[in-house]
Amino acid sequence: MQSEHGFFKHKKVSLKTVLGIGGIVAAFILLIFLIVFVVSMIRTTSLPSIYKVMKDWNNQDYKAVYEKTGRILEKKPLDSQALMFRGFACYYLAMSQIEASLSESYIDEGIENLRNALENCDLGLRPRIAYVLGKAYYQKGAYYADLACQYLDEAYIAGFEADDLAEYRGLSYAALGDYEKSQECFTEALSVNSSDLLLFAIAQNYYNVENMDMSKQYLNQVITTTRDADMEIKARLLLAEIFVQGGDWSQAEAQYDIVLEKQPDNADAYYGYGLIYEGEGDTAKARSCWRKALSLNPAHEKTRIKLER
Repeated sequence: MQSEHGFFKHKKVSLKTVLGIGGIVAAFILLIFLIVFVVSMIRTTSLPSIYKVMKDWNNQDYKAVYEKTGRILEKKPLDSQALMFRGFACYYLAMSQIEASLSESYIDEGIENLRNALENCDLGLRPRIAYVLGKAYYQKGAYYADLACQYLDEAYIAGFEADDLAEYRGLSYAALGDYEKSQECFTEALSVNSSDLLLFAIAQNYYNVENMDMSKQYLNQVITTTRDADMEIKARLLLAEIFVQGGDWSQAEAQYDIVLEKQPDNADAYYGYGLIYEGEGDTAKARSCWRKALSLNPAHEKTRIKLER
């Protein structure tokens, strides 16, 4: 029979064992906690600095800016500077894309980042963010022209300076249908930059307000100075359209002839030939030209309308 002394001795040993095991478990849990904490600290301290992001930005390495700011935002989703540079990188990456869907994806992501950046950015950064955000909205088309004007105007009123700010304000107001305000912006832009795109935009603006003489003046300037073959074609086609509207068939035909010399498969030129023949009363030749235009571009809506009559 076990003595009372032996019983308590056994119980005491068991308690020590339990306490020992508990201590080991606690130490193990503490070790895991410390490992997780250290790894977390290492990851946080290994995040790219804004200084490195700015260095990539100054080197126009937009891919690197995009990648580094992505890593920062994983840990700090409200970092206004990271959001800003991420948005900027998205915009310029979008402009370099050939595939439209990829460009649209970058634009949408850029807009989201820039709008978030505006929520808590330093006031001094706001005009710059608004400038890029306005240009991003312009790229989304006419349905977003009001937002493009809103943010570009904010940058302009704040005194932000960029060579293309007035030009983009003009383009955005033109897309909005405010041609008077658009012309005011384009006139200001001419004092900074007289690019082919700007000259053509001014010509189109005058066309929209039915000032054909001024439109022709700027279109001829584009044709004379541009080195961009596509821009020359666009200018000649609009110039020919003005001649057609004025009943100047020979001048219009001369422009369409040049277009087809440079682009033999240009459906717009054949459509224009059809308008000339229609104006001269030769319906058979007009419809023949329109059928040619439709064969070159089955989606040419104006031609379809003419042939359905």
